[in-house]
Amino acid sequence: MNPTKIITAAIAVVLLLLLMSSAFTVREGENALTLRLGKIVSDNAGANPVVINPGLHFKAPFIDQVRIFDTRMQQFATPNTQPLVVVTKEQTYLLVEYFAKWRINDLPRFYTSTSGSVSWAENLLEQRINDIVRAEYGKRTSEEAVSTDRMNMMAAIKEQANTVGKNQGIQVIDVQIQQITLPREILDSVFKRMATERKQFAEAKRAEGLEKSEEIRALADQKATVIKAEAQMKGATTRAQGDQEAAMIFAKAYSGDPAFYAFYRSLEAYSKSFHNKKDIVVMKPDGQFFNYFHGFNAPISSPTKR
Repeated sequence: MNPTKIITAAIAVVLLLLLMSSAFTVREGENALTLRLGKIVSDNAGANPVVINPGLHFKAPFIDQVRIFDTRMQQFATPNTQPLVVVTKEQTYLLVEYFAKWRINDLPRFYTSTSGSVSWAENLLEQRINDIVRAEYGKRTSEEAVSTDRMNMMAAIKEQANTVGKNQGIQVIDVQIQQITLPREILDSVFKRMATERKQFAEAKRAEGLEKSEEIRALADQKATVIKAEAQMKGATTRAQGDQEAAMIFAKAYSGDPAFYAFYRSLEAYSKSFHNKKDIVVMKPDGQFFNYFHGFNAPISSPTKR
């Protein structure tokens, strides 16, 4: 074989290997840093580290080393082994589980502060968020942390977490509480206390309802008594007026024809006295009650009041 061809082929292989070792690709959602002798390669002015964007790039073979990082949003749930124990303002222990969303927004700073270790960055960020969560829960009661002031608390946690993440070149996008529970050893006592409070509340409501019902009943009785008294008074007045008018009518009729009036009143007395066949009247035959039984020519006199 021709030595020249052999040398040419060897040179071509070497060049191909050099080309392959110097070319690298950064995919979408990633950025890269070029390290030369362990230091980040900067721009021509030497002031700003060069961040490599997605695409095909080249580096000096055997001298430069490329570190590629995922700059998309990432998430970690904490804690990994057991929930975070927090103490509220009223000294109540809670178990908190949360997750955080973050991304690398300053790659040179991230590499410098963490040596490019994502797990180290997450552990450090987790510790700092744990401290922030404990501090925010310590400022609030359990009710405020769970319901009334939850939104403000989560905003404060996110803001502080984002502040501490800046030192690592990290942007904290969101922090959300997944679950809040009580320690197992105090759950029973809490449930008993809640049951007692609910029972006391129910009893208080029942007592309040009975008190109101008694009050309403008393007012109703009072109002009924007043209405009844007014009705009786009005009825007595009406009866008195009726009796007065009747007496005036009777007096007028008696003065117009005394004999007929005496006869009419006697008939009424007979009708009422002998209303039933079993009715018995024991009187003297010559009494005034039987005046009209002796005939219409009998002397007329005013009948006595029954």
